[in-house]
Amino acid sequence: MLYPLVICKNLAYFANFIKGACPIPMSVFNNPKSMKLKYTVLSAFTIIIVIFSSGFLTSCTPTKNVVYFENLANDTTLHTLINSNLELKIRKNDLLGINIISPDPVSTPLFNGSQGSSASTGAASASSTGTGGGYLVDNNGDIVIYKLGSLHVEGLTRNELKQRLEKELNPYLKDAVVTIRFLNNRVTILGEVTKPGIVTMPIEQISLLEAIAMSGDLTFTGRRDNILVIRETEKGKQFGRLNLSDKSVFNSPFYYLKPDDVVYVEPTVSKIKTTSQSSQYISYALSGFGILITIITLLIR
Repeated sequence: MLYPLVICKNLAYFANFIKGACPIPMSVFNNPKSMKLKYTVLSAFTIIIVIFSSGFLTSCTPTKNVVYFENLANDTTLHTLINSNLELKIRKNDLLGINIISPDPVSTPLFNGSQGSSASTGAASASSTGTGGGYLVDNNGDIVIYKLGSLHVEGLTRNELKQRLEKELNPYLKDAVVTIRFLNNRVTILGEVTKPGIVTMPIEQISLLEAIAMSGDLTFTGRRDNILVIRETEKGKQFGRLNLSDKSVFNSPFYYLKPDDVVYVEPTVSKIKTTSQSSQYISYALSGFGILITIITLLIR
């Protein structure tokens, strides 16, 4: 939004620029015979200033309401929230961080991704992606682990895979403890946010508010009442619209984001109009400036 003070400063800079670019000797204006020239130049200058300033004035819009959850009363408890404790299923192309510890200091490193690349069989190095011991789930939904060979993990949760590995590793590692995490889960934030881009999910699931906060919050020209979430599913793409100005956002199945979700924040109508008209305003200003210079030059001659 452009405030009147800013407009006045811009007009002052514009006037000073014209004065410096086209200096007119004061003797011209002091000469009584030049009064007609004086009023003609001032009239032309006034017309150009009016045209130039009107473009900025029409682009001014009142401050938008940027308050979240306007209809949420004080001390309110919502009982229909979406459950955030949903465990993600392992999918193809997931990158799993699998860490195995046991009382055996000699054999344990062989089972830990890139640390096990020294194994004579090379099984551990074949399974590792080279990114800190991550295991990439291939197109068949399998991973390869030293001694255990190829394991089908697609469709399992982290906890289910943890229990399976601890059981199957028992003949090789007594009292083994396995921890598993996703290494490549992320969401994409686009549009009217401070820092658009890819946001890494530190945990299995993050909320829309957390993702927006990690992107630096919405800009003043971002719509808070129509945020689009695009989600890839087995049945195709799903599209959800969320309104951050209303408490109903907490009941939406899109409030908690999933890996590979895309969040798009639309610009406000005033931002769209301002962007589309900015080039026109610049063109008008340059044209007016050129006309003014031409008039002054012809009249002085």
